[in-house]
Amino acid sequence: MTRSSFLLATVVLAMLFVSGCGGGGPELGRVSGTVTIDGKPAANVKVSFTPVDGGRSSMATTDANGQYELAFSTTEKGALVGSHDAGILPAEPGVDVGTGSGSEMLVDTSIPQKYVDAKKKVEVKAGSNTIDLTYPE
Repeated sequence: MTRSSFLLATVVLAMLFVSGCGGGGPELGRVSGTVTIDGKPAANVKVSFTPVDGGRSSMATTDANGQYELAFSTTEKGALVGSHDAGILPAEPGVDVGTGSGSEMLVDTSIPQKYVDAKKKVEVKAGSNTIDLTYPE
């Protein structure tokens, strides 16, 4: 192997190594939407998307208008691309949601148990997704 061939091979290997070490991670799709219960926006409701094939769930809490945006981690928005079981839970009374406008203490929204038990099959795609959750459906 000539010196220039060796140098070229070294550069190519280094580029492959560097490209494999940064910014990898799972493919996520941004997910937002609105939760409505009996035709009304559901405020302060926990939303969870659990991947059917396993993996980390994504979570959110709805705002006063029933709107949510999923978080995959503390630094990444969205959910894993693929099929999910989506569900809702009442917020825990007395939990500070830290909305940025001061501390807000949540109150139990008293979601009917049949809606808490209902899991909806949803599909998260790459890019931006709007997935509204309506109870009953």
